[in-house]
Amino acid sequence: MGKVAGVGVEERRLISEIVSRVLKSVDVSSIGIRSLNLKPFEVLVAVILSQKTNRENVRKALESFRKEFKSVEEVASARVSRIERAIRPAGLWRMKAPRIKLIAKQVSKLENGLDEILKLPYPEAKKALSSMKGIGPKTADVFLMIARDEQVLPIDTHIFRVMRRLGVAGEREDYESLRVKLESAVEPEMRMTAHLALIEFGRSICKARNPRCGECPLAELCPSKVKA
Repeated sequence: MGKVAGVGVEERRLISEIVSRVLKSVDVSSIGIRSLNLKPFEVLVAVILSQKTNRENVRKALESFRKEFKSVEEVASARVSRIERAIRPAGLWRMKAPRIKLIAKQVSKLENGLDEILKLPYPEAKKALSSMKGIGPKTADVFLMIARDEQVLPIDTHIFRVMRRLGVAGEREDYESLRVKLESAVEPEMRMTAHLALIEFGRSICKARNPRCGECPLAELCPSKVKA
């Protein structure tokens, strides 16, 4: 046995075991925004709104945003204060509103909007998205995962924290490196579910503060376990 994508066999086995246990302990059946029948730009807005807030706040803010704005062009030409009011329930609206406006201005200049990017192969679509100001690799991956079922496993701050504590990610591990590691051990059709489950696990069990190690299904695997 050798390595796959630079990841050792034992490390892949560890990641596979971690994901398997998390999937058994976290219910993700009601998580996600795919049931809302969103347009591509609304999906992108939802991804931005979801950062550093909970799902209920995202839903409230997205509902308000969809009532306020009917097109990308309207968002692109709107005052930032108007966008702020619409997305206020999501929190951090002063940071997110200018970012949404900036992205809307760039998307509005595309001949066919985000639809033309969604037709591209994954590497090209991700490159096109990441070249826009305000869109990083994680936002691009999450957007593609939701908008067109791209079989990718985006890495957020919760997943980074979980994997660092378990020794899978190094302190200086970058986004793409950890994504490749996890994808090497998770079947493509399970990556979205694993992404959602790992985030929920990081929010509810392996929390940034006061992690619930006594209830953790990964405690025996974890070198960072907090002793009771």
